[in-house]
Amino acid sequence: MKTMSSFPSLFPGMLLDAASRYAQDHAAAAELPGDPVRELGWTATLVAEEAGGVGGTLADLASIVEGLAGQGLQLPVVESCAIVPLLLQAAAPETATRWLEAVADGSAQIAPLTALSSMPDDTVVQARHLDIGFELNGTVQGVDLSLPASHWLVPAEVEGETGLFLVDAERIGAPAARYRTMEGRRGADFRLARLAVPAGACIARGAAARDALAAAADAALLLTATDTVAALATLLQQTIGHLKERRQFGVTLSTFQVLRHRVADMYVKYLGAKGLVVHCFHAHEQKAADLRRTLRLAKVSLAESARACAEAAIQMHGGMGVSEEVLATRLAQRLIASEFRYGDRLAHTARLHRPQAEAAAPAFQSNLTGSAR
Repeated sequence: MKTMSSFPSLFPGMLLDAASRYAQDHAAAAELPGDPVRELGWTATLVAEEAGGVGGTLADLASIVEGLAGQGLQLPVVESCAIVPLLLQAAAPETATRWLEAVADGSAQIAPLTALSSMPDDTVVQARHLDIGFELNGTVQGVDLSLPASHWLVPAEVEGETGLFLVDAERIGAPAARYRTMEGRRGADFRLARLAVPAGACIARGAAARDALAAAADAALLLTATDTVAALATLLQQTIGHLKERRQFGVTLSTFQVLRHRVADMYVKYLGAKGLVVHCFHAHEQKAADLRRTLRLAKVSLAESARACAEAAIQMHGGMGVSEEVLATRLAQRLIASEFRYGDRLAHTARLHRPQAEAAAPAFQSNLTGSAR
C-alpha cells in the first residue's frame, strides 16, 4: 500500500499550511464562527497591491483551496476570492479600485449571484433599461449562501450585450428558497421580478463584462479541479488507512488482493487527475488560445475519475461509508458534487461538440441542396 508521502501537495507553502490548519481545527464544527474567508484575509489574494490586496496569483488561491479540500471543509473561496475580484476588475478604474479595496479589507461582503451548477458566464438574468436605471428579471437557482453578503454581483443580458450589476443585498431581498446541498453547503434560489436598480448599479457592459465573466469562468474551473484532486488525495489516504486497520477473518483488509487492486486503480486515477490539473495551470499561465477547451476536457475527465474513486471508497469502507461522521464519506460526497459545479460533464461535452456540429452543418446543408438539384 502507498504511504502518505506518496501524496505531495499540488501547491505547497504557507497558504496551504494555514488553510489546512484552520480546516483541521474546525472540521467537526456544525457552524463556523464569524466570516473566516474575509477574517483570514483570503479575499485579498487576487486583489492588486495598489488596491490594498496582496497581488497574488490563481496558484496562491489554489493553495487555500487545496488546504480546505484536503480536510473536507467547505467554504466559498472560489466564489468570494476568485469570481468577485475578477468581475470587479471589469468596472471603470475608479469604481474597480474602490470596491476591490472594500473586498480586500472586508468592509464589503460581495458575492456572485450565480448558480453553482453553471458557468459564471451563463447568464439567466435579463436587464431592461429604464429612464432612471434598470429593471432586472430572472430566477437564479443554486446560489451559495454559506457566508453573509452585503452586495451581490449579478451578470445579466442588457439589450443584447453582457452587463454586470452590483446590487445592495437589501434591495435583492431574501431568497425564495433555502436548502442544504449534497456536500454540506447552504444554497438558495433567488427570484428577481421587476427589480429596479439605479443606473450606477451597472458597473460594466459589453466586451469588458464579457471578458471578465470568461476569466471568472476559467478560474472557477481551475480551482474546482484543484479541489477535486486535493479531496481525491485525502480520500485515497483515508481508504488506505481504513484497509490497514480493519480486520476480517483474522487478517487486515489490506491483505485482500482484490482490494489492493482497487486501491491501485484509484491511485492511478489520482495521478492522472493531478497531472491534468498541473497541465491546466500551465496552460492558464501561458494564456493558451485553447484554454477553455482544455478546461472543458479536464472537467469531463476529472468528473469520471472522481466519481469512480468516490464509489470505490464508499464500497471499501462498508457500512461506515454511508455515515457523514466519517471524513471519507464527506470527501466522496464532495467529489460527486464537484462534478456538477460550474457545469456537469454532459454540459461541457455538449459545448465541446458544438463547434464541430456548427462546422458540419453548412456542409450537410450543401449536400442536401446538391441532392435536391
